[in-house]
Amino acid sequence: MSSVVANRFSAAGSAVGYLAQVEYALVIALERMDREESLQLSLETIDDITFEDPLGSARELWQTKHHVNRHGTLGDASPDLWKTLHNWIESADDGSACFLFTTVTAADGTAAALLRPGRAEADVAAAREKLEAVALAAGNASLKDYYARYLGLTERQRTELLARVTVLDSQATGEDITGRLVATVRKAVIYKRRLPLVERLRGWWHARTMTHLTRIAEGEHDCIAMEEIEAQLLDIAQSLRDDALPLDYSATEEPTLEQVKADDRVFVEQLNLIMLHHERIRQAVYDHNRAFLQRSRWQREQLVGIGELDAYDRRLIEEWKRVFLPLEEPTAGDEPVDDEKCRSARKLYARIQERALPEIRSEVRSGYIPLGSLHVLADRLQIGWHPDWVELLKHRLNDLQTPAGAQGAA
Repeated sequence: MSSVVANRFSAAGSAVGYLAQVEYALVIALERMDREESLQLSLETIDDITFEDPLGSARELWQTKHHVNRHGTLGDASPDLWKTLHNWIESADDGSACFLFTTVTAADGTAAALLRPGRAEADVAAAREKLEAVALAAGNASLKDYYARYLGLTERQRTELLARVTVLDSQATGEDITGRLVATVRKAVIYKRRLPLVERLRGWWHARTMTHLTRIAEGEHDCIAMEEIEAQLLDIAQSLRDDALPLDYSATEEPTLEQVKADDRVFVEQLNLIMLHHERIRQAVYDHNRAFLQRSRWQREQLVGIGELDAYDRRLIEEWKRVFLPLEEPTAGDEPVDDEKCRSARKLYARIQERALPEIRSEVRSGYIPLGSLHVLADRLQIGWHPDWVELLKHRLNDLQTPAGAQGAA
């Protein structure tokens, strides 16, 4: 028997609906961006999603209805339909278009099916008659106020209301939204880069809508302009060009000194061997962590070519050699003491930190990728900072987890 027991008090379905609403807003915005670039949208203001013109007038009201496994109904007596109509009667201006965006499929012949895109005036009239019949029958006592409000409109007002209503049924459920988003960006990047673009745009969108909803909850006015979404889309697409790569970890939180002191990785021991200042070590850990995460993500998303990271690492090793290989053969009996070796190593380390190290591609501007990649190499014991690093770190050889054939992993 499964250890997961259904909780009758669970709000998981509602939570999925709220998350889907946020993503639906992005889908809708992207799908209409080519023709409606001047609009701005808000969430949880007049409606679930509201599109306004630049002057702040509500042009469109969107109700989103997400049902897990498409459960739910959209018949003439559907609570979803009647609650939505009631909201629009109370809040919609006479000029606002109204959209019901739902995962449920409306059965042929129902009022909802008659209000799909492309309907004729006769369809609107037929939908009005069906809804009038339901309201007059008043079969659902919990909806009696909605029926009364609808019937309180004149026949002309009911017709005008329904003429502004469009039902968009059979929409993507939560697990299918990714595919819908990928389809909206097909003109921005080539096929294999569309999902990486969507994931980054989605990450930005969730952060932006969190800020937006916080401001709305605090009583502030806030809208998200279509131009803002387009600018973010184009910025991410630019980072996915052949001569560029996206940078996702520039603002990652820095490690604390306590975390660095407890860090027993090989590259940290390398830095301790030359008695580098603890703040320098902390910066090195920060660079390493960001570079490692970024390189791993590039590989996972197949944004770098086969062998591209290997070739980049070879370039960095060449830069390391130019700084750290000795300039002259040691004189017999003139071997420097360890303190002198550490001082010299720290000077060379400072020099390579100041050096204009190559980025992986010409349009990448990170700073932390080359420096962090050097620490990735130091962690693999492919380079070192102390003159005697090979001898001093023999005991760490068994710690290396790079299997045969995995060279080039982040």
